[in-house]
Amino acid sequence: MTNEFNPSADLGLRYLRLFETAQDGILILDYATGKIEDANPFLTDLLGYSKDELIGKELWEIGPFIDKEPALLAFQELHDSGYVRYENLPLRSKSGRVLEVEFVSNAYRVNGDQVIQCNIRDITDRRLAEEELKKSRSMLEKQNWAVLAYAHAAIALSRAETEEVLVGDVCCAIVKEAPYVIAWVGMAEHDSQKTVRVAGMEGPSRQYAEGIQVSWAEDSPTGKGPVGQCIRTGTSTIIEDTEIDPRFLPWRERARSYGIRCVVATPIHDGNETIGAVAVYSKVANAFTDSEIHLFENLSDEIGYGLRSIQHRQALDLEMKQRQEAQNQLTLALESTIAAMSKTMEWRDPYTAGHQRRVADIAVLLGEKLGLDQDRLSGLHMAGMVHDIGKVAIPSEILTKPTALTALERQMVQGHVESGYQILKDVPFNWPIANMVRQHHERIDGSGYPLGLKGDEILLESKILAVADTIEAMASHRPYRPAKTLSETFGELERLSGVFFDKEVVQVALDLFNDESLIKKMLEH
Repeated sequence: MTNEFNPSADLGLRYLRLFETAQDGILILDYATGKIEDANPFLTDLLGYSKDELIGKELWEIGPFIDKEPALLAFQELHDSGYVRYENLPLRSKSGRVLEVEFVSNAYRVNGDQVIQCNIRDITDRRLAEEELKKSRSMLEKQNWAVLAYAHAAIALSRAETEEVLVGDVCCAIVKEAPYVIAWVGMAEHDSQKTVRVAGMEGPSRQYAEGIQVSWAEDSPTGKGPVGQCIRTGTSTIIEDTEIDPRFLPWRERARSYGIRCVVATPIHDGNETIGAVAVYSKVANAFTDSEIHLFENLSDEIGYGLRSIQHRQALDLEMKQRQEAQNQLTLALESTIAAMSKTMEWRDPYTAGHQRRVADIAVLLGEKLGLDQDRLSGLHMAGMVHDIGKVAIPSEILTKPTALTALERQMVQGHVESGYQILKDVPFNWPIANMVRQHHERIDGSGYPLGLKGDEILLESKILAVADTIEAMASHRPYRPAKTLSETFGELERLSGVFFDKEVVQVALDLFNDESLIKKMLEH
């Protein structure tokens, strides 16, 4: 297939000028033989051959064509179709430089003769630019994988509460990104074999690593891999291509079946000591440049910090637990002591047996309704159990006297709150028990004892104890007077509300014990 071309003389001159000045290489070939009939200056400059070195020679026999077969195929295709185009035909200049060219050939007639014109454009720079762009895109893609893996892992690190969760979540975050098929964390054990303990592992190819024995011992075959070497040296270790790196030979066949082509291991440090390594396996060879390795090194540092934080927090939790247990033991011991003190009071004053316990129970019930938390309620109960402990300083005959007390005897009885304070003030309670006891006979209007406190100067717990103590005392029988009825007891409380007793505490008591069966049950207990 050819095109008829009969240029005039002017056209011929114009073509010649274009031929001589073209910025692409041009060859004119004999249609039948493929021998070069002409070459323009641009081509001879490009290849470094003179025109004489080219003319008369067959296209596929001259030095510039690196591969003879593609040139012969191009010539044959040109005969069949009258046109051929190649974008990947390499040429070699006389100096040996290899050029990437775009090769376009047409067959047509000139003055009745068939000729072939080959236009050759040097695209070497374009190819280099394309390769650079391809490399840049590849590098950017690798960096993007690593950055996203780092970001996912950083989020996991911030949420982890235990080593198992931290390691598992970080490994899971890493393998979310396309080329990473396994991520695992190995911790260096200090046993005789220097075993590497798998602390966590994730990834679609994780079966590759399951069951593999790894150590960080230099003289062990299982210590020659990237993880063992990384832990041993304290520096990052990379296998850029598992197919060609001799260090990976023992695992090559197994890795091939799981699509593994590249491995990096970065050290986890604890101060100056390497305690483990993060290993990331990729299905892409050469997946880790310096930038990606640096990111995974930072991630390893973060894992090391996270593990130290968890260990520190667990140590603190253990210490707090031990302290709490010790405190609980102390509280139990104090409660036992308090119970013993209360029992001692009952032996000295059998008429008021159970009084302190009932006051404590009533006080806690009032405290609950007033919104006190469990800790304050515990302190309130303990204070109720010993609120009359100071009566040990009062002679038994006065405590059990069936008639009215004299002024001196009354003064002695009132002194029990100060005596109770002195007994309790050096006991290491978690609550101000001594002051609660000291203030439970203070009154809102300041008429109480021993300090004459009033209003908000009095502890809330003491205000509660005052009401509970009054309810229990008035509604119970005493040697010097019969018990008052509940109606009389609560009537007296209401009358003295805001004068002797706190209004809010009294109102809670009135509301709570509106059902008399509840207070009767507590008083009988």
